[in-house]
Amino acid sequence: CSSIGRVAVSKTVGWGFESLHPCRSVKVIMKEKIINFFTDVYKEMGKVTWPTQKELQESTLVVLSVCGVIAIFVYVVDTIVSQAIKGLF
Repeated sequence: CSSIGRVAVSKTVGWGFESLHPCRSVKVIMKEKIINFFTDVYKEMGKVTWPTQKELQESTLVVLSVCGVIAIFVYVVDTIVSQAIKGLF
């Protein structure tokens, strides 16, 4: 651990860069970052507007319907292309 701190460079002052904290261990810094991350996640989850059960069911039905339509479209196109290739060869 160095007793000499880092000198602020005029280019970085005011831009939000953190000093390197020469006397703090990496474990302490990482622990603080992890705690801050989960604290922020907890705060943000409080702001989430969760859908009602009815909205969730409707959205699920829309997604499944669109997936079905796309699957049928891909099947039809695949069948047509495979028949065209078989016809060529």
